[in-house]
Amino acid sequence: MHNVANTHRPPVAVFKVAMFGVLVRVLWFMVLACVLAFELIPLSLAFEAKFPPIVFYFYEATKLIAFFIFGFLTPITWWTSQSLGKGALFAILTTAVVEFGQSVIPGHRTSVLELAVKLVLLFTGFVSGLDIRKYQQLVIGPLCVRFSSRYWSDPF
Repeated sequence: MHNVANTHRPPVAVFKVAMFGVLVRVLWFMVLACVLAFELIPLSLAFEAKFPPIVFYFYEATKLIAFFIFGFLTPITWWTSQSLGKGALFAILTTAVVEFGQSVIPGHRTSVLELAVKLVLLFTGFVSGLDIRKYQQLVIGPLCVRFSSRYWSDPF
């Protein structure tokens, strides 16, 4: 008889990452820089015309994923509830300022719909990051990332 409970396979690769550490903060700032670059550096129509639609859609999807990751990393990057709130507020304000700032950059335009989509992705990432922060583990298929903190006991 096949037992479903025994079919769970342990992760193949397990990595440990320190929450609230320098590495996570550097990654957060790198994602912030990428988000700013994606949003503020306009692509010329001539440059865009050289690429097939699939490349353009991949570029757009990458931008959206970056907003999710930016939100996701925020609760893992900032420790206290005060700095967590400041980190979240900074992420929200950065997203809004960049979106509205696009109105002065040639080749861009401000869109309330885009802002709404970006904020939804940012909040979805933030909530996912809070879940990871609580359970200190992220499992994606055979990959497991365990988050440790000097502030909390290691559950593993």
